[in-house]
Amino acid sequence: MGRLDMKLLVLGGGGFLGYHAVAEAVEMGHEVSTFNREGHAPLDGVEALKGDRKDDLSALRARTWDAVLDTFSDPGAVGETARLLSGSVGAYGYVSGISNYHPDGPAVVDEDSPLRRADENLDDPLQERSIAKLRCEAAVRDGFPGSVLISRVGIMVGPRDPTDRFSWWPVRFARALVRGGEVLAPGEPDRPVQFSDARDIAAWMVRMLESGGAGTFNAVGPGRDISLARVLEACREVAQEEGGGKERRNTSVTWVGERFLREGLSEITEEERPLWFPEDQIPFAAVDPSRALAAGLRFRPVEETARDTLAWIRSRPQGPELQAGFTPAFEGELLRRWHGRSGGSGR
Repeated sequence: MGRLDMKLLVLGGGGFLGYHAVAEAVEMGHEVSTFNREGHAPLDGVEALKGDRKDDLSALRARTWDAVLDTFSDPGAVGETARLLSGSVGAYGYVSGISNYHPDGPAVVDEDSPLRRADENLDDPLQERSIAKLRCEAAVRDGFPGSVLISRVGIMVGPRDPTDRFSWWPVRFARALVRGGEVLAPGEPDRPVQFSDARDIAAWMVRMLESGGAGTFNAVGPGRDISLARVLEACREVAQEEGGGKERRNTSVTWVGERFLREGLSEITEEERPLWFPEDQIPFAAVDPSRALAAGLRFRPVEETARDTLAWIRSRPQGPELQAGFTPAFEGELLRRWHGRSGGSGR
């Protein structure tokens, strides 16, 4: 049974996971403070503290909280904050990542699998970022003698996702219902995927902090047992619902091979692509979340995530323009070339 009146400090709190942690904590009846450079609270009833993680922590001095949640990736700043809050905060929750595991480890990684090492020169774009996260984990453990919760997350999606990589799919199907035509889908339909709604991670971390839970957990979607086709079908169904249940144009999904896409998207950065990673860029067959599931982590249906994401896209101030995805002309050209390829499977 958790504390009903926990005082929670969220470092940041205005972005993605941090915002959802604030919202979940407020919904649970907790007293929440945020700390960021703007000094703005994301929700009514939340205390806003102004400062800077790298050079101005004065607003945190001489204060006490039951728990703190931190998502920052600068080891020096994380270590300084952990030392400052030592003795004035009961529990420290830190958000790390599953890319910390060594790419040459087992096919299914758990919390005891080998980690990346700073002394290795891996030809891997995730190496530098992952080493920074591992150093942050160590900084929290070294600087904070109290209860420490390390949550290693994977791909997070849902409302407020700044990448729009998942958001592309419900929006794309909504557009297809109006305009008709083909929707390009990447790779193999039955390829399993693993991702998490950030609201589920946030709610679980708040509950863990309120109950004093500690340790290191893989906080990721439960197994890679959901196929990419299932995800896209959920997005299509949600778009259909939003359109009143009747398709106004004929649409179809065309699955395009990974090898073809690798070449066709060579000028498109990974951050600008919809939710797709080439199979050989994912070093694990799956990430095992059983320890987190045993500690209460639960995930909502993908339909709910798609529905809420589409509603958020339509309501946000900047409108439905996305950070990821393709123009109709570019997608159409890819499909034309895919249909016109000669010989082979095109994989």
